[in-house]
Amino acid sequence: MTDAIDLLEAHLLGESDWIAVDTLCRVCNLSLDVMAELADLGVVSPRGGSPREWQLPATSLPRLRTLARLMHDLDLNVVGAALAVELLETQRRLEHRLRELERHLRSGR
Repeated sequence: MTDAIDLLEAHLLGESDWIAVDTLCRVCNLSLDVMAELADLGVVSPRGGSPREWQLPATSLPRLRTLARLMHDLDLNVVGAALAVELLETQRRLEHRLRELERHLRSGR
């Protein structure tokens, strides 16, 4: 047994952080072809030259993980999963707005 202790360095990813496409493909279990299709659909906005050199905003990770789960678990194609993710995000925004309005109404009485 070694006395050395390996420490992992972590930081929260934010809007200014970018992740290499190959890392996202591995983490989300998506192919580079699927990522290219998602870019064509406007679901992700990569930067860089060729698809293999792309980087994507770290903030796209939750969206991509949800999309990948929909594709794998429900056997949806890319377009169907992208639409489902968009609808889920819209639902979350509307529910958040509704809670804000309800809170505003309660505080106004």
